[in-house]
Amino acid sequence: MNFFLKKLKNTFILSRHQRKLILMVFWLAIYRNLLLAIKSRKAFTEQICKNQDTKVILTAEKTVIAKDIALAIYIVNKYILWKNVCRHQSWQAVYLLLQYQIPFDYFVGIEKNKYKKEGHSWVKVNGKFICGNCNEKNYFLV
Repeated sequence: MNFFLKKLKNTFILSRHQRKLILMVFWLAIYRNLLLAIKSRKAFTEQICKNQDTKVILTAEKTVIAKDIALAIYIVNKYILWKNVCRHQSWQAVYLLLQYQIPFDYFVGIEKNKYKKEGHSWVKVNGKFICGNCNEKNYFLV
């Protein structure tokens, strides 16, 4: 019981906008799983990246929103009951960044390890990770 009371208390520390983003990320996690279940092309980050406007300028306000999006993705990933792997997090980040018209860079890489080929995706805004924090030197970009 104390665990839940502590978590409830921590939610009041967050701003109203941060709580809204957490709910949005949670619903986006459900929405993407539904899109995958019906085999929709919209479930792939590359499809929604096509909508990015390259003329958008990153302002201080948008930088704060990008940090809040990163926090929301981190919190949802920590407490969600199913796997929310890097490609799901990247999709959620790109979706929200497009909604707020924040310029971003989306990357997909394959690990340089000879023995196993594992893919990874991550999103950056102004050179800072939004999701998929990794050592980029360990990956070949695709």
